[in-house]
Amino acid sequence: MGKVADTEKLVERIDRVSHRLANFLDLFEEGMSGKIKDLSRIEISIIVKLYKNPQIIMRDLSEELHISKSSMTGIVDHLEELGYLRRVLNRSDRRSYALEITEEGKRAQLQHEECEKQAYIQFIEAMKLCDVPDSYLAQTEKLLDFMGAKLS
Repeated sequence: MGKVADTEKLVERIDRVSHRLANFLDLFEEGMSGKIKDLSRIEISIIVKLYKNPQIIMRDLSEELHISKSSMTGIVDHLEELGYLRRVLNRSDRRSYALEITEEGKRAQLQHEECEKQAYIQFIEAMKLCDVPDSYLAQTEKLLDFMGAKLS
């Protein structure tokens, strides 16, 4: 079989795997409960980043998550309305705003973390049942790191 045919088969296989992974993430999100169930992936990502880095500046968060400033403003408005975060003047540059996670935001993050942990435990159990070695994860990380560097 030629290189073109091999490449086409790999493209089809990667397409199937990526869609199955997306379906797994959708099922994971459907399994979430409480207030975080209605949040988008990007909203959850913002809460997670804020939890890990209190007082992050909106501009830095926007760049880190590759979100336009206008989109970030709308998302932050929504999360602020829900009580998960609040804007505060940036202490080091009063022309910009930092974000602070609220107690409600911290509870949402902890709930998300627990849901995520349960999903990962199921994934690990499936790896064991299917005899998938841990090295699979290292190889996947290596591929993702390479692709992330290429796309940046």
